[in-house]
Amino acid sequence: MKSSISVIGLVPALTLFAAVDLAAQDELALEEIIVTAQKREQSLQEVPVSVTAISGDDINEGGITGMQDVAMATPNFTMTQFNIGEPQYFIRGIGTTLDSAGADPAVATFIDEVYIGRAGGSSMDLYDLQRVEVLRGPQGTLFGKNVVGGAISISTQKPSDEFIAKFGITAGNYDALAVRGLISGSISDNVNGSFSFSQRKRDGYVENVVDSIDYHDEDNISFRGQLAFAPSDSVDVRLVADHSKDDQAGNCRNVNNLSLNDPLMLAVVYPPVIDSTTGGDIRKCASSLGAFQDREINGLMARIDWDLANATLTSITAYRETDYQWSEDLAGMPLGLTPFNLIDAADEKSDQLSQEFRLTSTGDGNVDWLVGAFFMEENVDRAENFVGSFGPPIAAQGFALLDGDIIFAQDNKTTSTALYGQLNWRISDRFSWNIGGRFAKDDKKITQGLINLEDPAFDSALLSALLGVPVNLVILGIPANGPGELLAFIGSGDPSVLTVPYTADASDDWSEFVPSTSLNWQFGDNNLVYFTASKGYKSGAYVAQRTTAATAVVPLDPEFATNFELGLKTQFADNRVRLNASVFTMDYTDLQVFRLVGSLLVGASAEATSSGLEIDLTALASEDWVLSASYGYLDAEYDKFISGSDDFKGNKLPRSSEDSFSINSNYTFNLNGGSTIDWNVNYTQKGDYFIEVSNSDASKEDGYGLLNSSLAWMSADGNWEFVAWGKNITDEEFRTHSIISNIAGTVDLWNMPPTYGLTVNKTFQ
Repeated sequence: MKSSISVIGLVPALTLFAAVDLAAQDELALEEIIVTAQKREQSLQEVPVSVTAISGDDINEGGITGMQDVAMATPNFTMTQFNIGEPQYFIRGIGTTLDSAGADPAVATFIDEVYIGRAGGSSMDLYDLQRVEVLRGPQGTLFGKNVVGGAISISTQKPSDEFIAKFGITAGNYDALAVRGLISGSISDNVNGSFSFSQRKRDGYVENVVDSIDYHDEDNISFRGQLAFAPSDSVDVRLVADHSKDDQAGNCRNVNNLSLNDPLMLAVVYPPVIDSTTGGDIRKCASSLGAFQDREINGLMARIDWDLANATLTSITAYRETDYQWSEDLAGMPLGLTPFNLIDAADEKSDQLSQEFRLTSTGDGNVDWLVGAFFMEENVDRAENFVGSFGPPIAAQGFALLDGDIIFAQDNKTTSTALYGQLNWRISDRFSWNIGGRFAKDDKKITQGLINLEDPAFDSALLSALLGVPVNLVILGIPANGPGELLAFIGSGDPSVLTVPYTADASDDWSEFVPSTSLNWQFGDNNLVYFTASKGYKSGAYVAQRTTAATAVVPLDPEFATNFELGLKTQFADNRVRLNASVFTMDYTDLQVFRLVGSLLVGASAEATSSGLEIDLTALASEDWVLSASYGYLDAEYDKFISGSDDFKGNKLPRSSEDSFSINSNYTFNLNGGSTIDWNVNYTQKGDYFIEVSNSDASKEDGYGLLNSSLAWMSADGNWEFVAWGKNITDEEFRTHSIISNIAGTVDLWNMPPTYGLTVNKTFQ
């Protein structure tokens, strides 16, 4: 069922909050939320940043298992996913879909304050966590590298000094089976340790009618081990090692929206094939390829905190590596039944070494400060293989399509350095002024190449006759009515550059000073009004899948964001109601834009404006009942295109819903004997958005809502828990990724159907 939303959708929740008789609950108060959004532990109500904080308890109660769940619960945060190694995060309309080895994410992820350079290395099992913080808007001063759209900060649970062990098992439909556990406690007088593990398996929910395999499955195993010890009274050391491995059948796409996107007028070809294969069922696909997705992530971290006289010196040393491979059919239909096929496969290996030093004041004066230095070296080796074929119906119409076996290879090295600092001056008991800045420098060195693995003599002759010029290989599916149209498409004026192979070396560096400031007025306890002005910076990018050596060596310019934000953080009704809200406007220059044209990703630069509103509301309705709601409004559009062959001025930024909201109810029933039943209901809705820059009808995704619920019984001693749960109870259907095909329709991935199961947890303490 498709649906749309507006701000009216939040009214029932607000009315419910207003109707609660809080005056009779004098002894009740909301728990304080501690965040590290400014690199020190602070109350959420004291931080002049628009941040959604989800505690480890909230993750468990709400059935949050992945970043898609976090995105649904966060205003103005949308997540799509091309494959397991390429999640796509968009906050306030800003993100990226570029998978190049020479590019960086616009929404950065940090695990225990360690920057994760590749998006595929940031998707993790959300188990044994302390909290997840989503910081919206530029966070360049403290979080640093490439945080123009926002930051996702994940904090794992530190080892405890008291013994605790947990073990849980989950069984559900699609033969889902998950086993999780942890053990934590004291090893010796000043050494604590912990170990957690998670193994999840589930059958796929999309049947391939060609090979009878169920795709979109899950098979993951994860480990995390930690040691925390104090060599002296003033020094704390924390060592962390983690490992995660995925082995999945992968994606299997299907074709839709033929009536909205049929540039080659193939409506007479595709419908009979769809009818005879998938029957139009989004839970079926028809691919001759045995797709797969494999990924392995490893990480090491050493953190040292040294308490000095009036400051703490922190050192964070980290090494991370990610290795993933995948292959999938991008055409959605088998060749022979339809006139075109395109197989896409990639192999990427990356590693990064980072070091951060930070000195943070701990005095009781009117001034708090911190200064720091950051260094990171990242190496990314990526090869992406396209195998394409077209049949007579296309060739006869005179279209030049990818027809061959080619590899785009990249080897990129990025070196990043930065110096940063922040000062908070408490001018009076009520007013404070926060000012900060970071000087950052990024240096990139890349080797790119295009390799032809197949003799394209037949196709070359055909296309040479068509274009009237000699070529060895023409890449991409666009109407080739003459050399002028084709060359305009790839941005070249010389037909001879359409030859392969090639290799090209390039290097460039960029540096920028990124300032931030905020004025803060504290009125009463836990109440704050703030005005923030901040700037974000993302380094230049080398675009993948360049068809010529000349274009491969030219990077896109760095991306900049300027944010102005007015925020309110308040608690009232004797701290039983928390209301946090912000209004903002952000201007983007040299916004790095990527879109699929034909079969390749084409880059451009643009200017854009994103303005909106965000509200988070929580109420302790009674001793047993907690209600929460969030709302986001977003108006994000392109102002001007600086480069590229198309001008999409006035179009909405992709993946930017105008309205989104979430309502959550958690009620606890106290039973005789001390046991409890906890009932959680959550409804989240995202408004309409466009998947692609052009805002074509085929790229529009209608609004959708998800209803999840769980019912948990916990023993009086807290050692046993039984949870019955269901997700997407109303069977909502929406695309999690879509390719706007240049052949016919769209080629799509879809969300999970309804899932349900039972979880049993046992605690030993």
